[in-house]
Amino acid sequence: MTATAPARPDAPGRTIAIDWGSTRLRAWLLDSGGAVLDRRDAPQGAIGLPPDRFDGVLAEVVGDWARTWPDAPMIACGMVGARGAMLEAPYVDLPAGLDTIRTRVVHAPTSLGRPLAIVAGLRTAAPDVLRGEETQALGCGRTDALLCLPGTHSKWLRLRAGVIDRFRTWLTGELYAVLCAHGSLAKAFGAPAPFEETAFDAGVADAQREGADAGWLAALFGFRARVVGAGASGAAERARLSGWLLGTELRQALVSFTAAPLPNDGLVLVGEPALAALYERALPGVRAAMPPQLRAAVPARFVRADAECAARGLHRIVTGR
Repeated sequence: MTATAPARPDAPGRTIAIDWGSTRLRAWLLDSGGAVLDRRDAPQGAIGLPPDRFDGVLAEVVGDWARTWPDAPMIACGMVGARGAMLEAPYVDLPAGLDTIRTRVVHAPTSLGRPLAIVAGLRTAAPDVLRGEETQALGCGRTDALLCLPGTHSKWLRLRAGVIDRFRTWLTGELYAVLCAHGSLAKAFGAPAPFEETAFDAGVADAQREGADAGWLAALFGFRARVVGAGASGAAERARLSGWLLGTELRQALVSFTAAPLPNDGLVLVGEPALAALYERALPGVRAAMPPQLRAAVPARFVRADAECAARGLHRIVTGR
């Protein structure tokens, strides 16, 4: 395993950029300026894929691009670089900006006539770790911002002068999925039903109450108790749980990261539209419940990054620009 040398100062004619996450693979064919010429989406995520299958999947998804553009570099971010995946890319310690990240890329051999460059993830001293979100941050189009990247493991990253100097992870999505699928809460909630927005809002409000963090373990049982003891519907309590978890994450993250005010366009949301919409719905209630000094540091709304910031970040890592 070797680190790459910095990319040539002359940009390649084409770049094959890949965001290879836990559950899916997204690929883009980019021109010399980073514009998207073509895109692909495949369900072969990195988690659970045997190491000897990565090259085959790569050939299936982007092999025709590689043959058509034999000089196009291939670069990937995400869980493809995790331990036990295609090739481990050791974590980079913070602070980390473009120059640091691009010098720590590793090369995995492929059958496509060139290696696949794999971007390393980041690590804090806590420790906390991430893979893939660093590339989205580099491609978000901002140099001073707080990024929220919701998902199974929600990541919040702070960018200062284009350098990632802090990040933290919340287990929001995974905890919600586990509680809704197993155990007594899942039984109380019953079968999936249409999402109840008013119940979601009530959960967000619950999470802002004084002492909410100290009583969280007891509060979890309340979602079952309201169904079996007070006649609440399972569907409503499932939505309320979603709001409570998401509202807790938002409050904790905003308090943690806003010691200094953010620019007006500095609260950036990077996520799937349906999930991003829930964060946008929850923000006003969370912000309103904050002390005035903290509230003044938080923009009134998120700015949504588009779905292709990972592609732009990968292009920046290839070109150094």
